Amino acid sequence: MLFIGILPELCAQSKSKEDKTFEIPENIIMHSRFYVDLQKGNKLTLELSDISDLDRIMNIDSLLTVFLNDLKPMKDSLSDPLASKRIDYVTDAQGRKKIRIQQEHPKGNNYLLNNGQLSSLKINQDTINIIGIIVNPPKSKQLKVSTTLPRYYHLLFYLNNIEELAGYMKGPLTEKFSTIQNNVHTSWGLILGGSSHYLKKDKTISADRPRGETQVVGDFLELKFAVNVQNYKSYFVPSFSVGCDFGFSNPSRTFKWQPGIYWEPHFLFGKDAQGKLKTYRNDFLTLTYGQGGTTDHDPQKDFTFSAVFSLGYLIHRSGDFIEKNTFRFGAGKLKLLKTTIEPSLYFNKFFKGVTPGIRITQRF
Repeated sequence: MLFIGILPELCAQSKSKEDKTFEIPENIIMHSRFYVDLQKGNKLTLELSDISDLDRIMNIDSLLTVFLNDLKPMKDSLSDPLASKRIDYVTDAQGRKKIRIQQEHPKGNNYLLNNGQLSSLKINQDTINIIGIIVNPPKSKQLKVSTTLPRYYHLLFYLNNIEELAGYMKGPLTEKFSTIQNNVHTSWGLILGGSSHYLKKDKTISADRPRGETQVVGDFLELKFAVNVQNYKSYFVPSFSVGCDFGFSNPSRTFKWQPGIYWEPHFLFGKDAQGKLKTYRNDFLTLTYGQGGTTDHDPQKDFTFSAVFSLGYLIHRSGDFIEKNTFRFGAGKLKLLKTTIEPSLYFNKFFKGVTPGIRITQRF
């Protein structure tokens, strides 16, 4: 526990191999995401590894023409007008294509009665999921974009009917992409009642954050406060910690390093010469270090430690409880949500007077 002390995380059931085949690889970060309202309930979600890649898919009409031509041999399988359809279409760097068609039929019969005319009614929309790799991508315009991993584009259409896709070609989509490209760094407004933003140049274009950014920059400085309890010899010692962590991540945001520095006053209780109960404060200056894999490519989320250490030094002494020049060394943490349990050693004079301890920390 002292040298390993790593909390095994509970993982959700992994997706099937088939599903992963038709999704963006988990190690790829899509740094830009935009939502385009195509009117009549139809919508498009556009994701890019880098905003500069938008120039590579500006020929969206040609891309969709190839997509529709590839679907022609499967036209019979899409003939049911009432079934909701999902088409997954993935192109790799060699131009090879993988296609999956899924259909869901309504559980009951749905009808529309209009002026005495009865007709069958389709309830759910169709989905077209197009994923491709940017060949020879341009120089990145965003921070922390990996230079070794491939860059992807992702088009996700939600349509009342697949046949409506052709109506957005020959201009409309190209115009939307051009508007994003030319105005992405201009003014964005906040959508009332929510946290999303819209492009003031074209209100049909929105994003989770201004400029379509999906995440904040990977490196960060975070102020933290925590309360602790630990034992020192036979004493019960409460304390608190005030300080900050510095976060540094790799370009793909799959791994991070997190050093920190904290001021930690420890409170011990005893009687003075007059027999009155008195509080004695002993302050430690503590350096911490942790490293490990990130969660959801977000360095600011809690993560699984592969190594974690702390080293504190007594900078203010009160009473005769703790020896002068005392260090506290901790290694390994058992983590339960925002609560951690850390084994530690107090020592002085080069590992003389060694005292083991257990430290429980609650962060806020």
